[in-house]
Amino acid sequence: MASAAERFANGTALVTGGGAGIGEGFVRHLAALGMRVVVADLDRSRAEAVANDVRNSGGRAEPYEVDVTNEAAVERMAADVYAEFGSVEMLVNNAGIETGGRLWDIPVSRWRQVMAINVDGVFHCVRSFVPRMIAAGRPAVVANLSSVGGVRTVPLQTPYIVSKHAVLALTECLHQEIRLTGAPIQVCAVLPHSVRSRIFLDAQAAAPAGDPAADRFFGWMQEANVTSGLDPVDAAEHMVGQIAAGRFWIFSDDERGAEALQARADHLAHQTEPPDPRAMFQVLADDHTS
Repeated sequence: MASAAERFANGTALVTGGGAGIGEGFVRHLAALGMRVVVADLDRSRAEAVANDVRNSGGRAEPYEVDVTNEAAVERMAADVYAEFGSVEMLVNNAGIETGGRLWDIPVSRWRQVMAINVDGVFHCVRSFVPRMIAAGRPAVVANLSSVGGVRTVPLQTPYIVSKHAVLALTECLHQEIRLTGAPIQVCAVLPHSVRSRIFLDAQAAAPAGDPAADRFFGWMQEANVTSGLDPVDAAEHMVGQIAAGRFWIFSDDERGAEALQARADHLAHQTEPPDPRAMFQVLADDHTS
């Protein structure tokens, strides 16, 4: 089996949400390996900043402003990238957002925005890039970002959790459908645990929960993300190594990923109720008042 340095020493990668967080980690690591990377992001300034920094460090990167919720824009991006570079050897569907609050308090518009970015965005990219990958007949990778939350249930972030369960199901089905074509395309489900990013800060800024418990929970998650989250480039290096090894299940933290899968398997096998979150939230309340 080829190493990441051998397998991804050239070719073109496209990373959605590549302007920050885990996506930026993938961009920087893939460029360091030798790939040309398209930094696709809704925020053009973020994409340009990352691409410029990669180029200043001797790598190859190009910014591309795109809204993954717009199928026509994604199709245009795929056409542009293939016209300019001829092929895409790795597609990383990473773009995603978080949101907090009780399910019955979530605005309909915010629910639809989370689903449109986190789920529809993956579908749009698959729909535009995979037919081109199949037609090219070259070895390629489609890596879809789910989360350890994709095999868990967590209160006060239901839209995000639902979206990541959906991405995992989409990815498993896509894996089967690619097998039916016989195309040399590897499909991967990426389940990061905690990688440093702006996801909780951006969620709180864009859609404040307005619920004290949700605010405490997101504050705690942001603090934990900063203090114990993995560096995005280190996480990407680990995950790209697993992709190069041909794996379907890709983790930023192997132990936490295995624990999450086992907990889900046990929950389903024994038909238990979802875990009672009240003790955890009491601890958070105690920490907040101490």
